[in-house]
Order: sequence, then structure tokens, then C-alpha cells
Amino acid sequence: MGSFFRKWWRLLAAVALLSAAIQFFVRPPRGLPEGDALHTAGHFLFRPVWLGVDLVRKGGSGIWSHYIALVGVSRENERLRDEVDVLRGKLQESRDVLLENRRLKDLLRFSGGLEKRSIGARVVGHDISPWFQSIFIDAGVEAGVEAGMAVVSPSGGIGRVHKVYDGLSEVLLVTDGRAASDVIVERSRVRAIAEGIGGNLCRLKYVSPTHDVVVGDRILFSGFDGSMPKGVLLGTVVSVDRPKEGLFLKVKVQCAVNLQAVEEVLVVLSRPSIPFRAGKW
Repeated sequence: MGSFFRKWWRLLAAVALLSAAIQFFVRPPRGLPEGDALHTAGHFLFRPVWLGVDLVRKGGSGIWSHYIALVGVSRENERLRDEVDVLRGKLQESRDVLLENRRLKDLLRFSGGLEKRSIGARVVGHDISPWFQSIFIDAGVEAGVEAGMAVVSPSGGIGRVHKVYDGLSEVLLVTDGRAASDVIVERSRVRAIAEGIGGNLCRLKYVSPTHDVVVGDRILFSGFDGSMPKGVLLGTVVSVDRPKEGLFLKVKVQCAVNLQAVEEVLVVLSRPSIPFRAGKW
């Protein structure tokens, strides 16, 4: 530090004297006359320099102030974004709870209209196999669930209990290829057998070309085979093909329930009137 001052003391002294002169002539101390020729000449000579320095000083101060302000705004924006994310999460949770409450109310209302006793259960899993269509619910032996019992929802039939464990049951869906139920066309009262074909579809078997079945017809479970309570909706006819060869129509039915999205179900606690054979209805 000492060597620096010894090397540059002349320059530092000149800068200090120049600064003092600018300050003296441009802004003289109070009490000194301002109208003499020396002061006028100094003011004329040094004022541009002083104005330039003052402009740089104010500009630097403004830039620094704006920088500090922007830093503050950036932090505030980050905090607000975090708050918005938290509020969005809470809003989504509220919507989920509201939708769940609506589904449970519908389920309770529907259970009141059933002639047989039933219990509610939540869907806790889906069969990952591409060959089978089944779900798992959180009601098992301890709840009185038995193999063959019907599983329904307010929108329509879902399937039958296939296997029962402690606190868990496997439900074979109506769309599984192993599932078959006696059904009836609501409008024309034509009877048929509904068999699962995967996805969210079933097909009607043994429908004669002379039978009155058209696109848009609602298909109900007849209840004659004990697979489902009578009158529960299976779905709606989406296609009717009349093959040139063959004895029966090819009828496809879109299930009323979105079986891949169902979350709550009702298990009808009634033993099937016809013995249930695991693996095929």
C-alpha cells in the first residue's frame, strides 16, 4: 500500500485539487462573492466537467437502485409462484374431495334402492395382465364378501367377485372374456348372452337376425342367472352387423361404466341363486 502511494501520489494530489477546484467554482461556499471574473471564468470552465461527473454519479446510482429493486421483484415473484403452486395443489385436492363426495352420495343413494344388502368398497388395483380384465377392491372375507357376488355402481354393472382374501377381493369385470351373463334388450325384451371382449365392450351372443335389436338399445341384466340384480344396466348397443353367413347377429355393446376409471363400487352381499364357477360365469 505504501509503495502505491509513493508511486501515484502526484496523480492523486492532482485529482484531489481538481475536484476541490470544481466544487469551489461550481458550488462555492456560502458568503463568498459569486460575481467576480475569476469565479465566472472558473464556473464556465469547470461546470461541464462537474455536470458530466454528476450525470455519471446519478446514472450509476439509478442503475444500482433499479438493480436492487429488480432483485427484490425477482424474489417476490419467486415467492408468489411458490404460493400459487401451493394454492393450486390445495384447489386440486378440494376438487378431488368434492368429486369423491358426489360419487359416494350417488353410491349411497343407489344402495338404498337395492332390494338386497350391500357394502361399499374402494378400487385399490387393476390386473396388469393384457389377457384378463379384473380389479381389486378393499373388502374381503371379514366384510362377508364371497365369490360370485355381484359388484355394481350407480352407472351400471361392473362384474362379479372372483376370488376373496383377507381385506381384499378380485373382481372379474363384465368385459373379461371369461365373463358371461344373461341380459335383455330393454326396448324389445329380446334375451341374449353378454360376453366380454376386452376394452370397455361386450358382445351379445345367440341373437337371431329376426330379433329386433338396433344401435342405441339399452341392455339390462335379466337376473335369471344370478350374476347381477335384475334391471341393472350393462350398456348400450353400438353396432349391429348382419353377416351373409351365420345364424346370429354380431352385436357389440359399450358398457355404461368406464371400468378403467371406476373408483368406488357396491358389493351385493347375496349369494348367487345359481352356483358360481370360478373362471367362467
